[in-house]
Amino acid sequence: MLELARHKTLFLAPLAAAVCLAGGCVTRSQTFEGYSDDQLWTAMVATAKAPQYDDWKLSENEVMIDEEGRRLEIYRIVRRTLVSPHADPWKEELEWRMQVVLGRDWDGTTPTVDFTARQLTVPAWVWEEADRYFAQMRTLLGPVKAPVETAPTSDQIMPAPLPAEPAAAPAQPAAEPAAAPAAEPPPEPLPE
Repeated sequence: MLELARHKTLFLAPLAAAVCLAGGCVTRSQTFEGYSDDQLWTAMVATAKAPQYDDWKLSENEVMIDEEGRRLEIYRIVRRTLVSPHADPWKEELEWRMQVVLGRDWDGTTPTVDFTARQLTVPAWVWEEADRYFAQMRTLLGPVKAPVETAPTSDQIMPAPLPAEPAAAPAQPAAEPAAAPAAEPPPEPLPE
């Protein structure tokens, strides 16, 4: 009986580990309307290679670039020391394993960037790191330029003219003008 329990444990342990690891990845996506895929890819690579942190120091940053799949694998270590009054300094270190992929939204029209943390971590930390990454991308991309409209030329097809307005109803004979309201009397002069 003990031997059967040991086999069940050996079978269930890897299964439980696989379930935990499968649930450990957290993804955050953002759409980028108005930008081309090439513009987004360039901003993605630049942001991955030179991250900017306000409250962390970059200790290690390795970026694997997959040009064909438009995918980045990022391994990064960031460190900081928190100092607060009446407390010892607190050293923190975060290790990130991230995947950033350029794709399309569900209908295939708008480019999206999917940011996935490939580790077990607090989802709110992943969201903060993804938001920092997307903000840096948007800074690099700049504002979206509005498409330039050109005036139609003679060889372009013009839209059909609008339908003519309906004919006006026949004029009604003018009624006698109503009596004008009586004018108010002029104001009386004030005594001096």
